[in-house]
Amino acid sequence: MAETTIITGKPEVKEGMNLITVTWDGSSYTSASDYTYPPPEGGVLSPMDVLCEALGMCIAVSLVRLLEKDDIRGEALRVEVEPYKARAGAPRVEKFRVLADLPYYLEEPYKEKLLTEASRICTIGNTIKRGAEIVYEYKS
Repeated sequence: MAETTIITGKPEVKEGMNLITVTWDGSSYTSASDYTYPPPEGGVLSPMDVLCEALGMCIAVSLVRLLEKDDIRGEALRVEVEPYKARAGAPRVEKFRVLADLPYYLEEPYKEKLLTEASRICTIGNTIKRGAEIVYEYKS
C-alpha cells in the first residue's frame, strides 16, 4: 500500500514541472494542463493528464466540501498535481505531488487538517494508494 505524506510550509516549486491545475473559483471548477505529455491526435488531454486531473479534481472537490461543512463558502482554491514516472520497470507513475493552494487567511493547523482529511475521503487518491483490480476483456 502506498503512503500519504502531508507536508506543511512553502513547497519548493521548480521550473518546467508537469502540472495539472484544478481551480475552484467559488462557484465552478476548471482544469488546465501544461501539456508536458501531448494529447493523442483528436484528444484534448493525454492519458497522464486525465489521471492527474482525476486526482486533482477529487482533492479539490473534497476540500470544498470540507470547507463548506465548516461554513466557509465561496472561497477560491487551487490544486496542482505533478506525476513522477518510474525510472525502471513497467511504465507507471510511482509518486504524485499534490499541492493545495488554500485561502491565505486560514491558519496552518487548519490547512493541514483540511488536506489530511481530503486525502482520506478522496476516492481517486484512495484507489491510487491502495490499487484496484483491472479486468481486461474484449467484445467479440
